[in-house]
Amino acid sequence: MKRYKEEQHSIDFIFVLLLICVFSLSILSVVYIGSHIYTSTTQTMEMNYNQNTVMQYIIEKVRQGNAYQQIEVKELEDCQALCISQNDYTTYIYEDQHVLKELFIHNEESFHKGNGTTIMEVDKVSFSISHSLLEINVAIHNELQTSYISLIGGAADET
Repeated sequence: MKRYKEEQHSIDFIFVLLLICVFSLSILSVVYIGSHIYTSTTQTMEMNYNQNTVMQYIIEKVRQGNAYQQIEVKELEDCQALCISQNDYTTYIYEDQHVLKELFIHNEESFHKGNGTTIMEVDKVSFSISHSLLEINVAIHNELQTSYISLIGGAADET
């Protein structure tokens, strides 16, 4: 009986090596693309969460104090503030040095924007009232979001 000894060619080894390299590059490219998609999705979700959180915070404060002519927009210490009056106290919501702040003080106390409690970082927050409709503009990371709230019985000082 004759034994056959198969000859191995160098092309067999090179083919297997190339096949392993192709699979390795495929795996690395899929991991790279996946990590890039994950990073961009996470950043988008964080930005949307921050904008929605700020907007919902302001809207909830307005709804809590939305009584007859209790809401107005004032210019105080070179910043625009949303003023929500309740009994003998006023809540001021304003932007100071790219930070949304809230200050809750008695009406006999004076407003100082440095005394406010920091809520969240923002680029810009602005308010305006026209025909009993409060417009809220919030910009975070150069993305602007606008909401409107109808005020009960109008505003104390419509602008």
